[in-house]
Amino acid sequence: MKSATGIESNKNLTAALEIGIVRQPDKEMSPVLELERPDSLVKRVVDAIRAEIDSGRLAAEDRLPTEHQLAERLNVSRSVIREAVAQLKSDGVLVARRGAGSYISQTPAGTVFRLPSEGGRKPDLAQLFEMRLWIETQAATSAAQRRSTSDLKRMSDAIREMQNKRTDFDAAAAADVAFHRAIAAATKNDYFVAFHDFLRGQLAATRRKAWENSAYHAGGSTDAQQEHGELYDAISRRDHRAAAAAAEKHLRAAAKRLGIELPPTD
Repeated sequence: MKSATGIESNKNLTAALEIGIVRQPDKEMSPVLELERPDSLVKRVVDAIRAEIDSGRLAAEDRLPTEHQLAERLNVSRSVIREAVAQLKSDGVLVARRGAGSYISQTPAGTVFRLPSEGGRKPDLAQLFEMRLWIETQAATSAAQRRSTSDLKRMSDAIREMQNKRTDFDAAAAADVAFHRAIAAATKNDYFVAFHDFLRGQLAATRRKAWENSAYHAGGSTDAQQEHGELYDAISRRDHRAAAAAAEKHLRAAAKRLGIELPPTD
C-alpha cells in the first residue's frame, strides 16, 4: 500500500495533472501548479486523479493524498478538492475510511457511467463515437430484420423534419436524435431504447455541433441527409447487411464532421 506522505516528491501526479495545467514560472522550487480554466477546476482535478488510477500509479487500496496536500499541490481551494473527491466517492472510485482519509476503491474504474460533456476533450468524444459505432451498427442490423410500418413512418417523419429544419440547428439535431431513436425502437429490444435515451442529452449536443459544422462546408447538410436516407432505405428493404454498412458510414462521417477520425474496425 502506498503512503500519502511522499506527495511532495511525487512527480507522477504532477505529470498527470499537466493536461490543462501550467507551472508558475516564478516558483521553480515549488511544486505549486496553476489550472488554466477556472470554470472547470473540479472536472480537471477529477480527471487528473482518474488518470493516475488509469495509469496504475494509484491502485486499489492506495491512500489518496490529503485534502490539504492536494489543494496545495494543485493551487486550488480546498472546496474544489472536496467537491472533486465527493464526486469520485459518488462514482465509486474512492471510499472513505473514518479517521484515515480517502482510498482508491476495489472498483477503481468506478460504478457510475459518465459521458463526456458538450465541448469535452476530443479523445473522450472519439471513444464515445467508437462505442456508438459498435452499438448502432448492431441496432441497424436488428432494426432491418424487425422493423414495422410504424417504425418506418417515425424514421421518415424524422428525416423530413431534418430536411425542413436544416438551418435551425437545434431543431435539426432534435430530429436527428428522433431518427436514431426510431431505429433503436425498431429493434424491439427495450435495452437499445434505454441506452439511446441515456445518451440523448450528449447526442443532441454533438449532433447540433455536427449540423452547425456542416453548414459551413460545401454542400451544407446534404451529406448527412444522404447518409440518413441510405440507412432508412436499407432498413426499409430489410437488408440488414446494407443497414449495418450504412450505419457505420454515417457514424464515421458524423465523427469526421466533428474533427474526429475513428480507427478501422478490421
